[in-house]
Amino acid sequence: MPCMMDFSMHFLSVPASRPPLLRGVFFLLLLAFMLITGEVQTAKAEGINVRAVDVETVDEGYLLNANFDLELTPKLQDAVSHGVSLDFVLEFDLWRPRAWWFDETIIHFQEHRRLSFVPVTRMYRLNIGSSYETFPNLKDALKALAYVHAVPASEKPGLLKGQRYEASLSLRLDTSLLPKPLQLESLSTGEWQLSSPIHRFSVNPN
Repeated sequence: MPCMMDFSMHFLSVPASRPPLLRGVFFLLLLAFMLITGEVQTAKAEGINVRAVDVETVDEGYLLNANFDLELTPKLQDAVSHGVSLDFVLEFDLWRPRAWWFDETIIHFQEHRRLSFVPVTRMYRLNIGSSYETFPNLKDALKALAYVHAVPASEKPGLLKGQRYEASLSLRLDTSLLPKPLQLESLSTGEWQLSSPIHRFSVNPN
């Protein structure tokens, strides 16, 4: 992109004798232009964030569906590829707010998901409860780990039509299940800490 290079060089060649404030303005304009034209790419940070969530109505009751953005830190990627199992905890809470009394808990749900690597088969394995699935690469295994489908949220007639309910959802790495040396290391470095913010949302049965 010759035009982009000429523009950049023009700004970068601002004489050092110019006042600091003026030079700062020039560089801010350059950065803004590069962001607009896509010259600067922001890296995706490691972590967990809720991408989408909904509570689906079915004949039997209500089901939770969700999807997370999940990126392991380099330390965690290296650990799982060398045989360290990573245990994640999915937590879902649903309750009915009450103005003059304690909130009514409808459901408190926890599900454990274990990600591991099997050296013999060179496959990644994901255990969810008593079931498991294998994947040829870490990317596909993480995609499945981050996907929540048809988790029972409540049976009918557990939720009342026209009533507003509150819910929260989170996914975190359970560092208490790491090998003991890594548990100690996790206390002094953030590279072993991985959790989503608690995502709160409303549920309105229909």
